[in-house]
Amino acid sequence: MLLHVKVVPNSREFRVTREKTGWKISLTEPAERNKANIELVKKMEKITGRRVRILRGGTGKKKVLEIEGEETEILGLLADA
Repeated sequence: MLLHVKVVPNSREFRVTREKTGWKISLTEPAERNKANIELVKKMEKITGRRVRILRGGTGKKKVLEIEGEETEILGLLADA
C-alpha cells in the first residue's frame, strides 16, 4: 500500500492525524542527519506491525510511504493510533 503523508518534525509528541488533504504525522526528532525519517519508519512499523519504506520525499515534508499489507487493515490501524 502507498500512503501519502505530510510530516512535521520537532513536535512535542508523536501523533498521527487524518486531515482533509491526507495524513499528517508529527515527529519529535529534528529534520537533521536523517533523525526524523528514522523515527517515522520505526514508529510506523510499530503501529502497523509491517515493514515500512520511504519511497519518495526523503528530504521533504511530503513523503510517500510503502507499507506492506492490505489498505483497509493499515488505514484502520492508523485511525486507532
